[in-house]
Amino acid sequence: MRDIGIVMPVYKQDPVYLDLALRSVLQQSYHNYYFVIVSDGAPSETVDVIKNVTKGDGRVHLILKEKNEGVAKTLNIGFDYLMKIEEVKYLTWVSSDNIYYPSFVEKLRSALEKAPDEVGLAYSSFRHIDHKGNFLKEPALEEFYKYQNQPKENLLDVCFIGVSFMYKKQVAAKIDGYRLEPVEDYEYWLRLTENCEIVYVEEALMEYRTNSPLSVSAQLRNSKVQHRRWRYAFNLARQEARNRRKIPFLLTIIYPVENSSEQTIQKLEQLFEQSFSNYKVIIIDRSSNQSAIKILKHIVDPRVKFIELPNASEKDAIRSGMSEADTTFTLILGNSLFPSSHYVLYNLILFHNQLIQGGIANQNTVVFDNGLGRVAYDTVHITKEPVSGYLYKTEKLLEIIHYNN
Repeated sequence: MRDIGIVMPVYKQDPVYLDLALRSVLQQSYHNYYFVIVSDGAPSETVDVIKNVTKGDGRVHLILKEKNEGVAKTLNIGFDYLMKIEEVKYLTWVSSDNIYYPSFVEKLRSALEKAPDEVGLAYSSFRHIDHKGNFLKEPALEEFYKYQNQPKENLLDVCFIGVSFMYKKQVAAKIDGYRLEPVEDYEYWLRLTENCEIVYVEEALMEYRTNSPLSVSAQLRNSKVQHRRWRYAFNLARQEARNRRKIPFLLTIIYPVENSSEQTIQKLEQLFEQSFSNYKVIIIDRSSNQSAIKILKHIVDPRVKFIELPNASEKDAIRSGMSEADTTFTLILGNSLFPSSHYVLYNLILFHNQLIQGGIANQNTVVFDNGLGRVAYDTVHITKEPVSGYLYKTEKLLEIIHYNN
């Protein structure tokens, strides 16, 4: 019985990488699978490589699409084909420039077979390689491997599942297909794991090619416009998941701006790069002609609301923003050191909770970014003016603002 279904979407690809990827799938130790290759308007020379490598293998089904329509639609075409095959129980998809170890299919299938019924997704560790096939040994990657084994709830903050996975067809049937490029895999995991549990296989089962010139990741890395597109989709996927799960925002960030200078834009860009994402942003345009909004609205994010307040003082802008602060915490974004790193907002929230658990924090306690890669805490009173970069309990900040008006 062929109980595994594998999809490979292919567009433009280096013929050497494609050859290696195809052969790594065909040479799996577990042989009982369907291998659906979907050409997404690929050039004829790419299709020729596919046909030459897979010739004579009855497990392979090649679907030729004339028009290039993107990874998500291409995956859905492949999986629609597999969903109709009754004997298929497990599904996965592979990229045309990665290398899959011979035990890739066997060990992920075994993890699902042995797991409790509520487990619907198995994923494993993997290794990053460069365009020449050399292993990358960057500290950040080593940290990722170390912390890949996490509860599914943490997917809201980081996509630790990665590129080596397999899931049950019966769970996939409960949700719609892939969407929201270029984070179609991450967004899919968020929806899938709302219907099942997950299991981690510690062993590395494949190699992920990070510097493939024709890969989506390379395009995202080398273009500010494409990176913004990726970031918007990534944050949208997370926010849609929170909305489905009825998880409210934890933090309101108020950003009074009077222009669209490079410094203003950079501050906003740094904010949107934060690893912690459960916040909303209220941008108050104090300019006389809405010049800030006209520029900043192009740096899109699903958590942003704009308020026009022409020629307003900073104090009035903050007070207006506070009308939207219905969250536990509020932070004013301004000329402070915050944010000094991608992780500082997460660290602020974490540090405040640690202070509470330690019996140190109270209504007057605020934490802030000291700009040295660490956070610190202070005590504030209603007689003090609001300080940008401080993480306030919203109730306390309201007291301060009302007292100082």
